[in-house]
Amino acid sequence: MDSNPSTAVSRRNILRTAVGGAAFAGQAGLAPAQKTGTVAGRKFKAWVSTGFGPDTTRFEELTLLPIGGRQVLVRTEASQCCYTMTVRIFGTQDGGRPDPLGPQAPVQVNDPNQPTIQGHGGVGIVEAIGPEVHRVQVGDRVIVPVTPQCGVCYNCLRGRADRCQTGVNVKTFPVATRSNGDQVFGFLNIGGLAELMVAYEESVVPVFTKVSPEELATLHCVSGCGLGTTMTLAPVEPGSNVAVWGGGPVGLSAVQGARIMGADRVVLVEPIRARREMALKIGATHAFDPNAEGDNLVPKIKDLCAGTDRPFAGGQNHLANRARFAENIGPDYVIEAVGYDRAKPKVEAGPDPSGMLPLHQVWQCCPMGGHICTTGSGYPAQAIVGFPATQWTNGSRTHHSSQYGGTNSMRDLPRYVRLIESGRFDAKTMITGRYPLEKTIDAYREVIDRTTVMAMIMVS
Repeated sequence: MDSNPSTAVSRRNILRTAVGGAAFAGQAGLAPAQKTGTVAGRKFKAWVSTGFGPDTTRFEELTLLPIGGRQVLVRTEASQCCYTMTVRIFGTQDGGRPDPLGPQAPVQVNDPNQPTIQGHGGVGIVEAIGPEVHRVQVGDRVIVPVTPQCGVCYNCLRGRADRCQTGVNVKTFPVATRSNGDQVFGFLNIGGLAELMVAYEESVVPVFTKVSPEELATLHCVSGCGLGTTMTLAPVEPGSNVAVWGGGPVGLSAVQGARIMGADRVVLVEPIRARREMALKIGATHAFDPNAEGDNLVPKIKDLCAGTDRPFAGGQNHLANRARFAENIGPDYVIEAVGYDRAKPKVEAGPDPSGMLPLHQVWQCCPMGGHICTTGSGYPAQAIVGFPATQWTNGSRTHHSSQYGGTNSMRDLPRYVRLIESGRFDAKTMITGRYPLEKTIDAYREVIDRTTVMAMIMVS
């Protein structure tokens, strides 16, 4: 054992670097990147925000800074527009910004007003790598997912790489400069709504496939999240019943994941008719409008998924209190993929824009021994949801919360790609809008209005 304090400090610094420390920031003193073409000083275009709302986001030309260490330069081919990002593009419903002091507010690591390239990652070709990079090579096609997988942090070592600590709430580092010399950062150290992405090695996943970039780009955020809920976080057992609240790209991907896993009934709850119709084409067996069903929605789904009431023949307890909350029938897996309305949709709206009602409904619909997977994020800071205490403490429901639907990027994305290759996961049908990079604001307008299912930015 080395007792030299300086050696111990040095080793701690190395370990700290391995989970996203400043030594990876491409700062002065690092060896030059292995590259194709020019790296430092290269001009590229990107969408940069300096706050929340349309007056803070603009399309501009940037100058690339040097890369080094474990950084990877990716030429973007496609990037999917996630609904969550509309908060930065259009602001919140009241036109303001999230409450930084609310009980659910994230840790404030980075200044939200610093110039930031927006986007939850994307798909592209590696054009340069730092000298410490081992995962990818120049020329590889990679998925840059919203959640990395470093493999060495506390969560990765416990099989929860969906919460990899090199992702959310880490310090971001500059990747470019504006024309006035101001430094520009990548959102979550990835960006995506740009001609070039600069990411760390833990945030790139090589994929060896002929699948089109736009189909692959469904996976870097929403579809990776939806598939994770049914295939990774709480894997659906063949012959079981699944109910999914929300028919956006996350929910529709969960529907497909349930079908792929061999579910018997796959029920979708969604107010928008076009999305219900799409769900029935790609894997749902039933689709319900929560506005039309009203208070009968949960009992209807529970009855649909009820088996025999003979307890000694594998049956369930059909006895119930007057509210039917204690009735032990219902789908084996319940997926929440609703979130809340950032703005009033231009199409059919759900019964509760706050998203609190769907959270209660998924709880009520789940029987004892069932599983609940939740994916909603970014709720208003003061939003609180509550359940009957005894049902919460003694109801035998298993709640799985997650980031990215429980997907472990390096492990799971390649197998999701194989599902596209084999035709088992239909990515193309869910892409209902394609836009060039300069039309990104138009794409996000369709997303926040809910007039498209999935908007794809085609960069190169």
